[in-house]
Amino acid sequence: MTTGQSLDSFRGGHQERKDSMTEHGIIGAVLAGGRSRRLGRDKATVEFVGRPLISYPVGALRTAGLDVVLALRGGQEIPAALQGVSCVYDDVEDAGPLGGLYALLKWMPGEWALVVSCDQPLVQVNLLHGIMTHSDCTADAVVTRTPERLQPMPGLYRKSCLPAIEGALERGERGLRDLLSGVRRCELAGENLNRLDLEHASFINVNTPEDLLEARRLASAL
Repeated sequence: MTTGQSLDSFRGGHQERKDSMTEHGIIGAVLAGGRSRRLGRDKATVEFVGRPLISYPVGALRTAGLDVVLALRGGQEIPAALQGVSCVYDDVEDAGPLGGLYALLKWMPGEWALVVSCDQPLVQVNLLHGIMTHSDCTADAVVTRTPERLQPMPGLYRKSCLPAIEGALERGERGLRDLLSGVRRCELAGENLNRLDLEHASFINVNTPEDLLEARRLASAL
């Protein structure tokens, strides 16, 4: 199976589906169902520069022109400010980000989801727009690669990923990188990525109290 090719390798005859949920045929999604064990409190509701952490990726996706759905674990509460936002709940308990993506792709009526983690408060709208422009590719996922590693989020995931996700879950895998190793993907990298997010702020994740302090420091500098 071909993986990790440049964007141009995947240009083809795919015709974008017009989804009633958004003019782009793409739904915005925030994965927020993690247990936040290292942070010690629910990431989605932790305060970040005066607002719940989850409100930042939600706001970025909306600014990018997308309707937004939250992927949550069963029984999870969301901040009052986001009441009324569409939610989908994990089918597979404690299956990590892969379980959240599985529930999301099964639920969504369209073909693509632009997925961000709830702990990425500095995600850049320019990067979201840049990823969205490649929804005409013939791959199953559009992601980015920094010099350090493959970055699964923010990423564009097609409904065609479902069989691969089911196989990964059956093997006990929980991470999105596990999925990306087995699907056709195209990658934004190098100068193409830097033009959209020079500081790579979009990839800052808040996993620990120290990460939270560092993200607050970076937010004040942007």
